[in-house]
Amino acid sequence: MMNMRAPRRLAISLMALAVLAQAHPAFATARADAEQTRDVRATLPARAILPVSKVPAAVAATRGSKPLHTATGVAPGQAGYVHYFLLRMPDETLEVQVGIELADQRIAWSFPSLGVAISPFIDGETLQAGGQSYEVWHLYGIRPFADDAAMARLQKALPGRIAPWVQTQTPYCLDDGPGSKCMSCLGFVLRALFPVRGSDYPGMPRDFWYTGAASRYTPNDLLLYLTGMLDLPNRNARLQRLAKLELPADLRADLEDLIHAMGTGNAAAPARTTVPLTARQKRGGGAPQPPRRNL
Repeated sequence: MMNMRAPRRLAISLMALAVLAQAHPAFATARADAEQTRDVRATLPARAILPVSKVPAAVAATRGSKPLHTATGVAPGQAGYVHYFLLRMPDETLEVQVGIELADQRIAWSFPSLGVAISPFIDGETLQAGGQSYEVWHLYGIRPFADDAAMARLQKALPGRIAPWVQTQTPYCLDDGPGSKCMSCLGFVLRALFPVRGSDYPGMPRDFWYTGAASRYTPNDLLLYLTGMLDLPNRNARLQRLAKLELPADLRADLEDLIHAMGTGNAAAPARTTVPLTARQKRGGGAPQPPRRNL
C-alpha cells in the first residue's frame, strides 16, 4: 500500500509545481508608439513611476472575473476611488495624474509644484501651483477593491494614512523610491492603497506586476491591475473582459490601447518610452482655455 501512495504523492506535487509556475507570467510592456497630435492617437510620457517593491503583500483574489465599478466624477460613497486626470504641463506636454477620492469628494494627490495636498475636485480648470499653470481634465475613477469589506477598511483608514504626508507637505518628485523624502502621484496612491506596517513604502500585491522592461510601475500598470487585466493569460481573454464591462468611453479606449500594446500573451514586448493616449488626447487637445483655480 505504501508503494502505491508514493507515486500518487509525487504526481500531486508535480501538478502543484505546474500551477505555481503558471501563476507567475512573464512581464509584458504597456507601451505603444504613436504620433502626438490633437485629433489622432498620441503618446504621453510615463513619468509618474515607482520602483518595484521588494516587500510583496499577500496574494489578492483574482480580479479578472470580478465586476468593476467606475465613475465619471466624484460622488458620496466613493471614498477611496482612484481617479485619473490629464494634465497639460507648463511646457505644453501632457501627463497622466492619479489621485484618490476622499469622503467629502475632494482629491488627495501628490501634485507637481505642490507636493502632497488635498484639493477640490477639478475638471476643465487651470490649477495654479508654485507659480506654474497646469490645465487639468478628469478622465475616470475606479473603485480599487470589489470586496465591500476591503473598501470599508480603506475608507476608514484612508484619512489616517495620508494625514502625515499632507501635514508635512511631502514634496512632489518623479524619482520616488524607498527612503526618498518625496512622492510621485503614483507613489502616493500606492502607499495609500497598499500600506506596510512600519514602512513608508507600499507592499505591492503579488498579482500586481509591472508591464514595462524597467523595474518601475507606471499609472498604466495600476490601471491594468485595477481593471483585472493583469490576471488574464492573453490578449483574447483581456479583450473578452473588456467587451463585457460597462465602462466610460475614455476608459474603454485607453484599456483597448494598453491591451493591444501588451502583445498576444504575457511575454514582454520591446521597451518603449511612451504610453498610449487616445481618449485622453481628445480631452486635452483643442479644448478651450479652462478657468483658473489657485491652491
